[in-house]
This record gives sequence, C-alpha cells and structure tokens, in this order.
Amino acid sequence: MDLRESMLENKRHPWELSRADCLFNIVKKHHLNTAADIGAGDGFFIKKLASVIAGGLYAVDAGYAEKETFSGGIHYKNDISLLPEPAGGGGSGIILMDVLEHVEDDAAFLDKILEKTPEDGLIIITVPAFQFLFSAHDLFLKHYRRYNRKTLRALLARRVHIEKCHYFYASLFLARAAGFFIKRKQLSGIGTWRFSETSVVTRFIRAVLNFDFYLCAFLARFHFYPPGLSLLAVCRKTRENRHSR
Repeated sequence: MDLRESMLENKRHPWELSRADCLFNIVKKHHLNTAADIGAGDGFFIKKLASVIAGGLYAVDAGYAEKETFSGGIHYKNDISLLPEPAGGGGSGIILMDVLEHVEDDAAFLDKILEKTPEDGLIIITVPAFQFLFSAHDLFLKHYRRYNRKTLRALLARRVHIEKCHYFYASLFLARAAGFFIKRKQLSGIGTWRFSETSVVTRFIRAVLNFDFYLCAFLARFHFYPPGLSLLAVCRKTRENRHSR
C-alpha cells in the first residue's frame, strides 16, 4: 500500500466506519467459519473479519484486474462464479453491503449469490432506503434504485428466510429528508471525508451512528421501524425457500 492509499484508508467516512462496526458485530455473533464479501472494493471489511473468522475469507469485486489472487489470508476474485461450491452450512456467510442497488436485475443477481450459498448459510444485506430520496447523488454512485422494507422483503421472501429486516441511521434520514425537501441539496460522496479515523469529529459521529443503528435494531424487536437512510436484512438460505423460487 502506498502513502496515498494509506491516507485515503485513514479518512474513511464515519458512515462507512459505523456500518462496518455494526455488521462486524452481526458476523461475530453468528460465529461464522467462512465469509464472502460481495462488492468488497479495497477489502476494508473482509480484512476486519480476519480477527473473528478462522476459515476461508473471500473478497469478490468486478473491479479487480486479476481473475483470482490470494493475499493476507484472503482470496480475491473478480466474479461470483469463482467462489467455491456451497459446503458446510450455518457457518458460512455472504455479505452484500450496499451492492444490490448497483445491479439492474437484482433478482437474477441474488439468485447467482444463492447458488454459492450453502443451505442454512447466512446472508447479510444493506441497501439505501426510500426511493423518494433518489437523487443526483444516487446517479453519481450508479444506483438503479433505493428500497423500503416492503420492496426488499418482496425480493427476498421467496428466496430466503428473513430473520430481521429494519431501517438504520434514522438520524441521517431526518437530515437527508430535510435537506432534500427544503433545499433539494444533495450530499457529497462519502469518499470526500476530510478528517482522519482517529479524529475527535470522526470518532464522535461514528459513536452516534453506532448508537442510532442499535436503537433502530432494538425498536425493531417490538415491530417498530423508524425510517432510516439505510436498510438491513439478515437472512438464511433454507431448503423450503430454495424450492419455492
């Protein structure tokens, strides 16, 4: 890693850091043996998982120049088809952090993912929420859509067993909605964050967003779903869902 890459890595947006914190804890809770991060980019999240997963770690991203490489205990692949055939079971996990919105045919893409997911395998998904917030920022990020609980559950229900599905980052939703309706002002890209990961500003916002995530998760236990800027689904591939598609 050169100095420029290192500086960029140390200036990740607190939104990205918080999302990684919260999903890391979900993975840790489920005691996975193997995990595949789809749309892994520079491998930021899959590298974090090395501390809690002793088995295979896979980073998949169409942007990788090489078909397959292995580095630092992680298998890097540029296509889902290169993942190993399903094996094991409940100890395997597939993670899609803000990926489905980038795919024109999200249903067909999800089917490809499930072909590489063992029975009882865990699937963790996050997507941006609420189509009415779709903006020039989404177009810049090459999003096809945003989701709500109804549309995401409709996509998943016949394919997997949904264990939980709730919004998170309610505080960001309020800020984004207010800016959208009052000024039609779009947010800048998350890659433009000016503060380091260790700065007081970043650590404070990261902590607030973590609290926001866990508050939304707690309220979801009582079937109360405050709107958030993002949406989480935690699912299992089951025999029944596999045959019902």
